[in-house]
Amino acid sequence: MLETYHRGSTAPLKIDTRNAAGDLYDPDTSFTVSVYNSAGTAVLTDEVMTKESTGVYYYNLPTTGSFATGAYRVVYTIVNAGLTSKSSDFFILTDPAAPATGWSVITLTDQLRSEIDVNPDAAGGTIPDRLAKLVRQKGIWLFNHQDWLFRKQPATLTVPVGSADIAMPDDFKKLDGDQMRLNDTSPYTLLWTEDPSAWQRAKDLAGHSASNIPRVALVYYTGGAWKAKLWPANDTARTYDYWYLKANPWAGSSPIADNISLSPTYWPEDFDEGWYLLCAYTIYSRFRADDSWKGYKSEFTNWLKDHEAQNNETISSGLEPIRDVMGDFGATLRGLSGLELPGGRVKWYGST
Repeated sequence: MLETYHRGSTAPLKIDTRNAAGDLYDPDTSFTVSVYNSAGTAVLTDEVMTKESTGVYYYNLPTTGSFATGAYRVVYTIVNAGLTSKSSDFFILTDPAAPATGWSVITLTDQLRSEIDVNPDAAGGTIPDRLAKLVRQKGIWLFNHQDWLFRKQPATLTVPVGSADIAMPDDFKKLDGDQMRLNDTSPYTLLWTEDPSAWQRAKDLAGHSASNIPRVALVYYTGGAWKAKLWPANDTARTYDYWYLKANPWAGSSPIADNISLSPTYWPEDFDEGWYLLCAYTIYSRFRADDSWKGYKSEFTNWLKDHEAQNNETISSGLEPIRDVMGDFGATLRGLSGLELPGGRVKWYGST
């Protein structure tokens, strides 16, 4: 887990040195530290570190208002027995006047690029697009991996008079169930399907010119957006409260920009950790020759297992979730396949 400090505070940088046998030792020549912001600009260059004890050194970095918020790379340089060795670490600097934000595609890619860079002193420069694509793809995978509770959103379907086609929310992915109830004391439900033929059979049964309480709805994707086609056509304005699962923030015609942080707007802050571990595991395994990726894989596996079990990132609302009485849309199709619509073949309107 990366250390996070507030801008204006002191960032304590500490490291120990060990030889091949694992014993602490003091370099015979020098031990210095440099710090770079996410743009690759040095904010500290080759400052001598203070010895705390044998093999343990520290440097207290005072941050000021001129320091940009974001990820910082720390480079430790040891000169011993005529040889120079370097190691890197990272920390996050946030503004205490604002909530801390997590990774964006750019900041996470830049950190991982710096971690796997053969030359730890390389400037930030342009982030290789191949790494950004991997980071973006892994973010999409993690978001879509499960119907996480934080993806559940409350909404209201407003159906004007005579309207048969309704736009769903911009971030809509799928319904959380297959029935909606009217926002009044009537018992009428709106039955949903994903199968156009089932919806068409219901329309044939009700009549192509019918105008009454909508009873069947087809959810479909067109023109870069999700829509709902209702039948019969609505004879008076009605509303339905419901729940849906939101799409990942990269989906649709207006995906988020790569410089936008995912938490806390799009997912809980602890999902930033899972995103980092998944990306580190993937990128380390592809671009480094050692086995360091195995540690990240193990950590991500444990993180995912815990979150799948708990899945406790939830929302609160006074709305009642849609009753998934048939289990899934496939069950809805089976119910419609024999034209067994609410109320049966004859008693269509006014039934429940």
